[in-house]
Amino acid sequence: MNQEQIYRGLSKVAWGYVFLTFNLNLGTLNVLPNWAGYLFFLAAIGLLGEELRDLPLLKPFCILLAAVDVVDWLAILVTGESLVGRFFLVYLLVVCVSIYFQFQLITDLALLAEEHGLPSAVLRGCRNVDAAISVLILLPLPWEDNELLTVLTVLLLLTGIIVRLILVWQLFTLRKSFRPEAPEA
Repeated sequence: MNQEQIYRGLSKVAWGYVFLTFNLNLGTLNVLPNWAGYLFFLAAIGLLGEELRDLPLLKPFCILLAAVDVVDWLAILVTGESLVGRFFLVYLLVVCVSIYFQFQLITDLALLAEEHGLPSAVLRGCRNVDAAISVLILLPLPWEDNELLTVLTVLLLLTGIIVRLILVWQLFTLRKSFRPEAPEA
């Protein structure tokens, strides 16, 4: 696989995480929708699939997450309410698939970095903390009823934001390592 193809695939992953990390809302419309991030990931899977043999296994999960998010995005646009949020078990399943998908995607990218002699510890650390925070927030605890848990929620959310920002930065840094050489004149 050539370096340009890896660079383009990593660019799509990095931009996909920008869409997953940042929400820019105009009223109820999110102009940086998560489904667009999943479409970036889908394109990246196609580009990086031969370099990372396990990456194509994530394709059905990516399609599912994109489809669910498109439906939810349209529901919010039309009704102002989340459709998936109305069905707790469906919501829980989608969140679990999302955690798995992102965990495995970053694992594969860390392997790519290691195979090319690049550091991957920060990527792996961000992956682990992000997954742990996502799972902790899902625990059926009385988050709003307990002051200590409310403080913990705020700390978890702030930590999650910082970790996601570091993850996005790391993905763009990894991408830069594969920038194709400019032809000499």
